[in-house]
Parts: sequence; structure tokens; C-alpha cells
Amino acid sequence: MTDLILYISCGLSAGLLGGYLGLGGGIVMVPFLTVIAGLDILVAVPVSVTAIVVNSIASSNEYLRRGMVDLELVVVLAIFSVLGNVTGSLVSDQIPGSIVRIVLTVIIIYAAFSLFKNKKKEKKLGFADNRGRYLVVCVFVAYAVGLLAAIVGIGGGVVLVPMLYLVIGLPLDQARGTSSMMIGFSSAAASMVYLMNGRIEYDIVAPVIIGILIGGRLGGYLGTLAKPIVVKILFFLVMMYLAYRLTAAAMMGF
Repeated sequence: MTDLILYISCGLSAGLLGGYLGLGGGIVMVPFLTVIAGLDILVAVPVSVTAIVVNSIASSNEYLRRGMVDLELVVVLAIFSVLGNVTGSLVSDQIPGSIVRIVLTVIIIYAAFSLFKNKKKEKKLGFADNRGRYLVVCVFVAYAVGLLAAIVGIGGGVVLVPMLYLVIGLPLDQARGTSSMMIGFSSAAASMVYLMNGRIEYDIVAPVIIGILIGGRLGGYLGTLAKPIVVKILFFLVMMYLAYRLTAAAMMGF
């Protein structure tokens, strides 16, 4: 019963924060399951990736209703993110858990600081503007994000949100909504690979999904009302804490 409550709490907290920030929730689930629940990271990653699909559906629905999703970018970038996720799922079990933790820590620190960079434009840009100039770069990044997301068990929002905000030039609220929807497509592809390889622990993923269904819907709703500065500060604090915990766990693995 204790484990059941723990897994539901994991999903609830990941759904709330992931839906609010447009991150998918894996950035919370993987550290929660490994540091707090004590699971091996190679067990936690498939659980996280599978639950992210549910969280994306629950949270992006709120963003979509309010017109905070750029469907044009979702279609283009999600294709390459899916390809990256499938590749990452196939090679993930060949990489040591400690290396995965270190890579995830680097991503977290980068993402935390990146949103505080100055950006000149806050208006929505046309496809011929930044999207026309930087689309090739963003396609490559989307594939790399998908690849890395499948390996470390995150949705990729920690990289997608800064990319859409800083490179493409989307307003922060629209960047979060677009990221939230993209994550669902790519994570679904990765979870199918894990499923076919028999790497998903159903007794763990089921309660996590129950929690994330509730948290994701609420987090997505709250995210549509959030002010950008509040999102940035919360994003930074959460990422720094998780980076610290993951670094400590990785050092113990060597």
C-alpha cells in the first residue's frame, strides 16, 4: 500500500509540474522514482516515458482549447522527435545508469539557466520568419531531443521549451503548450518500443498514470493562467534541486 501511494504521488506531482511548465513530467518522475522510490533508473525510464504520453494528452488539451499550441510546428517537429525517440529506446539498455544520470543533470542545468536569457520578441512570428530560417536547426534538435528523451526517460520539454522560446521566437505560454503536445507523440513511439521489449513494469506504471491523469489536467489548466516570470522562477528552482539529487545519485553509482 505504501508503494502504491508513493507511485500515485509521483504521477500527481509530475502531472502538476509537467502540465504547468509544459515539460511532460519525466523530469520529475525519473528523479522521484529513482531517488525517492528507490527504483533502478533502467526500470524508471520506461515507466516515465509511458506515463508522459498520458500527461501530454491531459495537459495539452487545456493549452489547445485556449489557442496556446502552434499546430504547424507540432506536425513538423514531432515527426523527427518520434524518430529520435525510437532510436533512443532501442539503444537505452546499452548505456550505464550512472551515465544517464549525468547526462540528465547537464540537460537540467542548461534548461534552468536558458530561460533567463534576454529575448527581444514576444509576439507570435510567421512561418517565414524565425521558423523559415531556423527550421533545419530545430529539426535536428528535435531528433536529438527525442533520442535523449527516450534514453533518460523525460519528455524532452526541458530542451523543447527553451528552443521554441529562444530560437523560434514563440511567446513562453505558446512554447509550453506546443511542447506539451509534441511530447505526447514522441513519447508514444518510445513507449511502444519499450512495450515490445517487455521493459514496462505494469504494477508501477498503472498507479503513476492514475496520479498523472489528475495532476496533468490540473497542471495544464493552471499553466494557461500562469505569468511568464512565475514559470521561469519555478522552472529554475525545480531544475536546480533535481540536478543536485541526480548528481549525488550518479556519483554513488561509480
